[in-house]
Amino acid sequence: MPINEKLITPEVLNNTLRKEIYPEVKVIALPKKGKVRSIYDIGNNQLLMMSSDDLSTHDVVHKRQVYAKGGNLDAISSNCFEKTGHIIPNHFIRDVAPNTWLVRKAERILVEIVFRSYITGSGWRDYVKVNGPEEGAMVSGVSIRPGYRKNEKLDDVIFTPAAKGQVKDFLSVPEMQKMVDNAKPEDREKTLNTDDPKLTEETIRNNYKAFGLRKPEDLDYIAEKSFQLFDSISRDLESRGYLLADTKWEFGYFPDGTIGLIDECVTPDSSRIWGKAQYEFNPEKSEFIIVQNDKQPFRDYVEALGLDEDKEALAAHWMADEVLKAGVIRYCNIREKITGTLPEITTTPRKDIILEALGDAGYLR
Repeated sequence: MPINEKLITPEVLNNTLRKEIYPEVKVIALPKKGKVRSIYDIGNNQLLMMSSDDLSTHDVVHKRQVYAKGGNLDAISSNCFEKTGHIIPNHFIRDVAPNTWLVRKAERILVEIVFRSYITGSGWRDYVKVNGPEEGAMVSGVSIRPGYRKNEKLDDVIFTPAAKGQVKDFLSVPEMQKMVDNAKPEDREKTLNTDDPKLTEETIRNNYKAFGLRKPEDLDYIAEKSFQLFDSISRDLESRGYLLADTKWEFGYFPDGTIGLIDECVTPDSSRIWGKAQYEFNPEKSEFIIVQNDKQPFRDYVEALGLDEDKEALAAHWMADEVLKAGVIRYCNIREKITGTLPEITTTPRKDIILEALGDAGYLR
């Protein structure tokens, strides 16, 4: 059953969980902050991973948060982790509090494993830039035939990896240094700070240590398992009325040396997820029409305001209530379709709820 939209009042919209460090949590090392999560090392090769409701687009964390976003993404991720554990191990152990997982500690591999089933987003832009519709193109080292229309399904699922970090973090890699050397002087700083630059599999293998891999063939294992993951999850989503256009994964080495899936798994933030019933070709526009059930509408909103190129203005922007409410409804409804659950809608401070649950579970000082 869809979320009751009348429950999403202005008071609820403002009852969000900001990313912060809670000193009450017992740890053996200083906690760390990611873009939208806080990580607590509690010992025994285990971490508490706390997801905020923060919204990040265009590499900027917005001033306002999206109610229940962290909990909704966690519910979708943990559902995927549980369904795919037979394909490859993952770091998820259990939920210990709202927005909070207990996970296995892992040494992160600095490669984002990006899989695409449709030509859209940056893949489409790269394709058009080199006249791909007429001549075909190479996208991240993968050959794409000519003739595709925007948002069209690819003949085969493709693997287009990216570095996990910024260009300046990988200047020991010749291709990265070349990217900086070839940049115009006025673009040099922007190039150095480019997040998650695209790679080819050959680049990763030739520089595997720079990307945190212990052996070059570990990339083959990850790619093989990722193809299996994509096939399994996309079939499951299609049975629920969704098309998985693309997604990205992160992997790491567990203390015993095994490689496993970490971070999140096929959420509306890490994937493009479209409505299956609404997907159809529009001959007038010569493109496939899509209905997005992911983070893309937030990106579109930012770009319509012209804020995508001005990070300072974007960080200061106060997003309108109606935009936030539409996002809350979108995330809640896709969670319900995938997991059969909905979040609690409450004005009780989220931080208080989480700290109480963590105290009951014995994780506080």
